[in-house]
Amino acid sequence: MNRNKKRTEYKGDVLRKVFRSGVALSLIAALSVCAVSPAMAYVTAPRTPEERGMSLAELNGFSEQRWQQLMDNRLEYEEIGDLVHTFNPAIVSAWSNLTDNTQLMDTIVDNLHAGQRDMERLKTNAKADGDFEDYANYYMQEMILKSAAKSMSDSADKMKRPVTAQNRPLRAAERQVTAGVQQLMIACGSLSEQRAIVAESAAMYEKLLADANARLAVGMATAADVQSAQTSFLQAQSQLAAIDASAWQLKKNLIMLCGWSADADPEIGPVPDPDPARVDGMDPDTDITKAIAHSQDIINFRHEDHSLSTYSKNVRHESEETMNQNLLVNLRTQYQKVLSAKESWEAAKSGLEAAGITKNAADLQYQMGMLSTAQYLGALTQYQSAKTAMVTASSTFFQAMETYDWMLNGISSVE
Repeated sequence: MNRNKKRTEYKGDVLRKVFRSGVALSLIAALSVCAVSPAMAYVTAPRTPEERGMSLAELNGFSEQRWQQLMDNRLEYEEIGDLVHTFNPAIVSAWSNLTDNTQLMDTIVDNLHAGQRDMERLKTNAKADGDFEDYANYYMQEMILKSAAKSMSDSADKMKRPVTAQNRPLRAAERQVTAGVQQLMIACGSLSEQRAIVAESAAMYEKLLADANARLAVGMATAADVQSAQTSFLQAQSQLAAIDASAWQLKKNLIMLCGWSADADPEIGPVPDPDPARVDGMDPDTDITKAIAHSQDIINFRHEDHSLSTYSKNVRHESEETMNQNLLVNLRTQYQKVLSAKESWEAAKSGLEAAGITKNAADLQYQMGMLSTAQYLGALTQYQSAKTAMVTASSTFFQAMETYDWMLNGISSVE
């Protein structure tokens, strides 16, 4: 697919973007369907005599290699900043239409919250029914949606704050959108990993169903065993269909915020695995200097009109010092969240390793006829639960480290 055909071009006129919202039934319970009408998105022709003879990459400020990466119809996590900067219509369109992106994020947040409520209801029902496999799945989805909604909501709230200087809010807006898109991709990646787990479960249950039928034919299993295997298989298939529908809608919002058209279908790369070595480079008491330097709230406060009297200067100094201290407290709090997430991630790794050993033993016992189908299904469920816990822990740990870094780059609260 030629990516150029999927990108809107720089025409010079700021056109109003039109968003369409829709409802999609599934795990995410209706993320918005949004469409953006053509607006300027990247430079396709020289605008000044000095730009004559430049390639598209040079016109847009990239090396040829980087431009090819951005135009390869594949979304990578590390490309999000450049994609938002170069292709997001609202960002490129003079940023004065920032309200459109805020409304888009608000719509996504509302629908994420709606999906979270649905998952909470389904989780409660599954617990009441004693279906702990579905309970674990719905719980994981609820946590993904809750995390995504909070991060998107925080970004949207930041974007709504009034500012006075032109240059500063434009840069801040780009950072906010970039962080929001990164959060969407993290959520999308979590769903993708969950789908892989459910797909693996479905394949195992299908094989187990066939095996249960074969055993029934020779008197080694009961009709209840067959029914149990069939129920697990059908439930896994239903979960796959729901995840696919939800992931499609989430992907649509993700790619449109990166500048693709609504009908595009770029490949989505994986979200990076959490790197525990990053934690070693974190020190809130040292990093606070960078966080203060990039804090939009503190920068705006410093540039506000104020009296030059000694009293006014003293009051402003005290106010700024309070903001600095609040930011330090928040940074230290986030650092503790990183440490906690790292501990949970390590525990989930150990739990998965132990569950794998147990599953291998159960595989052998089942093959030898030492376990009934129901007992073997229980062992498989425990293993899949451990894998789900690992996905949740990895996503939470990576998100916690990303949030810490976002705080250093101005996406933070001084309250």
